[in-house]
Amino acid sequence: MASISRLSGIAKMTLLAAGIAVTVCAAAGCGPTYPKERFKESIVDVCKKDYGLDVKADVSGKTIAIYLALPNLIDFTFSITKEAGDKINDVILSVSRVALSSDADFDFYCVIAHDTRIPEVQIIIIKSVNDVKRFLLNDISRGEYAKRMLIDMRFSPQAQKERAIKDVFDKMSLDSKWQEQVMDDFFRSEPAGLGDIGYWNDRFYIKDIALPEFLVEQIASRVKLEFRDDKRLADLFLVKSSKGSFLTSGGERVFKIEAYVDNKVVISYGAKTSVEAGGLQTMVGSDEVFKAVLKVANEVIHGYRFNGFDHVEIVNQKDSSVLKVPREKLEQYRLKKLKFEDLIKV
Repeated sequence: MASISRLSGIAKMTLLAAGIAVTVCAAAGCGPTYPKERFKESIVDVCKKDYGLDVKADVSGKTIAIYLALPNLIDFTFSITKEAGDKINDVILSVSRVALSSDADFDFYCVIAHDTRIPEVQIIIIKSVNDVKRFLLNDISRGEYAKRMLIDMRFSPQAQKERAIKDVFDKMSLDSKWQEQVMDDFFRSEPAGLGDIGYWNDRFYIKDIALPEFLVEQIASRVKLEFRDDKRLADLFLVKSSKGSFLTSGGERVFKIEAYVDNKVVISYGAKTSVEAGGLQTMVGSDEVFKAVLKVANEVIHGYRFNGFDHVEIVNQKDSSVLKVPREKLEQYRLKKLKFEDLIKV
């Protein structure tokens, strides 16, 4: 998975794209420029006509997915090239134009790009259509808008799955016709989560994205930013991983954030000082981690005015500590009617 800093160029460029879309939105008039009956085709046509880009589009529920293959998506450092970034931005602009000038009712759009030299590597960008509208109406800031995009570089889960299974088929000397049949019946299906979204062998692997799963993925992503951008937290901690899931079991709806947050150690060598992770240190408790994650969760949940959950659960995998906060207490904490100490009382 690529670091956020390597993908930040796209985030910056999409702000410009959204800004240009204001003009398009204003010029749309009363009737839809792009009727919902031709929504997919309109995206393909705009990309081709205005930018000379060949894309494919597909729909799952209220999510639209766009696929773009590029010959030079990444460089030798696994960073996105400027040329590829510009083309991805053109696609995002095209989708924004169509979505904001259509009577089609979509909640999310997902851009999938891969390098034709290394097709297993893909970049996934997921955006909320409503976030674009709110940005254009100055309801959210540029900085907030950038944080609300999910941007990730990863190996295609479907590609990895199929190659592993085909190795087994080859060892079994299974006829190629039956290989495809078994693959279609058991191993090619709608993704279970956002991390499984992609495109492989001329086929989309997309799902109808639900707002809660989008929000929890956003919380997990923004936790990394919080520990990076807050100098005090950056001096104390190192986030090794952060992932989110929205669970609906036992009659409860739970935002679960699992983060591995290591402490940093300051070791003095005379006049010199170095910072390392782990090892000998005076442990800074999980309370600091919980506070930071709660801050991010509050910002995201309140920012989307979402109340379809029962509690937030935070797991610090470093020491297996857990904090559960009911929705009502989370709101009271945001309003400063409760202190953090009130949340951790048993």
